[in-house]
This record gives sequence, structure tokens and C-alpha cells, in this order.
Amino acid sequence: MLLGSQVAFLLLLCVMDSVHATSVSPSLLQPPLTRVRFIEVEDDYDYDDKISKTTHTPQSPGVNATHGPISQPCDYDPCVVQTTPCDKISAQTGCLCPGLTGPEERPKTPELREVKLDGSGEVVVHWCAPLSSVTYYKVTLNGGKEQMIFGEYLRNGVIPGLKIGETVCVAAGNKAGLSEKSCTRYEPPQPDQAALSAGIIAGCAAFLLLLSVLAVVLWRRRTCRKGGMGEAEGLGNPSYTNDGAL
Repeated sequence: MLLGSQVAFLLLLCVMDSVHATSVSPSLLQPPLTRVRFIEVEDDYDYDDKISKTTHTPQSPGVNATHGPISQPCDYDPCVVQTTPCDKISAQTGCLCPGLTGPEERPKTPELREVKLDGSGEVVVHWCAPLSSVTYYKVTLNGGKEQMIFGEYLRNGVIPGLKIGETVCVAAGNKAGLSEKSCTRYEPPQPDQAALSAGIIAGCAAFLLLLSVLAVVLWRRRTCRKGGMGEAEGLGNPSYTNDGAL
């Protein structure tokens, strides 16, 4: 009897739980919602500021970042006396000297530019260096009867006692030998064309001025003569006629 009453009590509890479960709001049966809070975080990383602060490695003059050093021709004139050799300029600046044949090859022929009389009354020969390795220059007169040696960096030299019509030659040399000669004749000095033209123009101007002065003087003399003759006729005595009668 006691066991039956306990079973009945348990059944009653189960019925009451089921009824309570069906009466609970559906929202209570759902799992709790989790709310996520989004917080905006300010980005302190400024791209513009980064770009403006980006540093570039400075490039030295004549240097290309992709292809390396950019070489340029040296300021070298083969017709001018070389105070500083081209190879030293190249070592200091990185420029390129003109291509030269080596010392084991005979030099090419230098160019004899001119033979002229300078302001001091001396005859000077002027030449241009060949594109070769040169250690000296030899200047000869009258077919080699007279010879003079000049240094490798010189481009001119004084020739004492040179007479008009004589032949002057210059050749370049190194340890491999002597080049072919470049020759010319010494011609008499020509007058300065500019000074000659200026003198002719000045002479013509002076001649025209002199003619103008003479023309004015003659015109004035003729005018004075006519004026004097008119006054003499006006002062004649009217009491006498040409035949002497009144």
C-alpha cells in the first residue's frame, strides 16, 4: 500500500513538471544571446606621413642607380698644351680619355697646324697630338738637316733662324719608333685682313670729308665774289653815263 502511494506521488510530480515545461515562455527555452561590442580603434599609422618621411639615398653626380657610374669624355684638346695629362684627369674625375694606341705601336702622324711669326718676332710651329701613346715630338728643318726635340705634353715650339720658304716637319715618337712626318713651308707673314680693311675704310672716309670741305670753301668764295660785284655796281655815280655825258 505504501509503495503504491509513493509511485502515485512520483507520477504526480512528473505530470506537474511536464505541465510547467509547456507553460514556460518559448523565449526562456532559447539559449542566451551573446552580444559582441565592436570598438573602433583609431589607426595611428599615417601612410602619407610614412611616404613623406621615406628617405632616399642621395646619388653622387654621374651615377645611375641602375647602371652604375656614367662616364663622360674628358675635357681634352689634342691641340692645346697639356698642363695636366688626360690620364690624371681621368683618375680624379672618372671621365674617359680618347682611345690611344699602345706604346708598343708606332704613333700616328701628328697634325702640323701652322708656322707663324708671333708678337715677339719669333717663328713658332704649332701641331696637334695624334691618338697614340707619345713620349716626344721631333721637329726637323730643311729635310732633316736641323732637328729639335719637344716633350710629350707640348703642342708648339720656337724655331730660331727659320727663313721664309724653308720646310718644317713634325713627327711623334715612342719606344716603338717614329711616326710619319707632317710638313709645311714657312710663308711670309700676311697682313691682318681686318686691320687692312679698317685702314681702307678710314682712308675713304677721310677723302670724302676732304672733298666736302673743298666744295664748301669754293662755294663760299664764289658767293663772296658775286656779292662784291653787285655792291661795286650799286655805288657808281649816276651823274655820269657810260659815254661820260650828263
